[in-house]
Amino acid sequence: MEDTVRELRLHHLTDIVNELKSAHQYEHVFHLIIDKLQRLYHCQTCAIILIDPKTEYLRVENSSGLSLTFCKKFRTRVTTGMIGKLLWTGEPICIPDSQDDSENADEVQLEKSFGSCIAVQISVNQRTLGYLHVDSREVKSFSKQDVKIVQLFADLAGLALHKYRLREKILHLERVDPITGLDTYATFMEKVNDNFKRASTFKESFSLILFDIDNFKYVTNTYGTEMGTELVKEIGDLLKSRIRNVDAACRFGIDEFVILLPKTELESALEFAANLRKEIHEKEFTDQKFDSSISVGVSVYPVNGATVEEVMLTGKHALFEAQRAGRNAVMYYLSGWYSGEPISFK
Repeated sequence: MEDTVRELRLHHLTDIVNELKSAHQYEHVFHLIIDKLQRLYHCQTCAIILIDPKTEYLRVENSSGLSLTFCKKFRTRVTTGMIGKLLWTGEPICIPDSQDDSENADEVQLEKSFGSCIAVQISVNQRTLGYLHVDSREVKSFSKQDVKIVQLFADLAGLALHKYRLREKILHLERVDPITGLDTYATFMEKVNDNFKRASTFKESFSLILFDIDNFKYVTNTYGTEMGTELVKEIGDLLKSRIRNVDAACRFGIDEFVILLPKTELESALEFAANLRKEIHEKEFTDQKFDSSISVGVSVYPVNGATVEEVMLTGKHALFEAQRAGRNAVMYYLSGWYSGEPISFK
């Protein structure tokens, strides 16, 4: 029986990989992923939920078991709850029995109540794209092994969307973000990887500073999307005036930024982050003269990780904790995020 299940999983994954290799449109791959998961687990609900890059709200991209009305109305903010932590840090959600964990089950639930559930992050190159949700009417329908399997399907979904977006970017050959004038994410990561190679060879440090505009959604909801774009542009201009020629910065979400500081250790990186937080908090933005603030996570190689991925992930955890702490804060770890408590820097 176990061999049969293993062969079935392999067959489903092979079908998706073959589609991924030939398809240019991610929608075909998404449809196949939902179909295969439904066949494999007999899910009550299975859904691919993405972060809309224009609004940063969550939307249902493809699903089974959800009504068309629910999908059209579903428009949820990324919060600091379980889903927010999943999206920021990649920590999967597994609820074996919703009655034993009713509070978290209520947060994760989509249209219908469930007995058990799994939700895993969809991401590529440390950039969160959304999450994959599967649930069952029955309790204890999923095991830890199933979390790994569902994550494989989510990874294929991420690759499909990344392939599509990369193809679109290649058509435009953009290396500079048109709104901020900062590096595009791909250009920025080239510089990060180059710094990593040099730092690991010559035993140097480099720092990453990740931050999120705290009141961006309020600005867009109150003044409109054009004012939100102007806020992002002005913060981009401020960054360009503050970083050195050897530094780099990019926008890796609609209102998230990341800065690379080569040959910079923790103390100097924290000082830079604190000054940036203070300057933005004290500045007035756009013709409307409104205030803003940022939540900041600082991460340093090799203190916070042995690879680019580990350093970036520690920075994301620190940023998430800065948001949880009430925003307008700078947070960091003395080692990897998994081995200690986050520390606030004033």
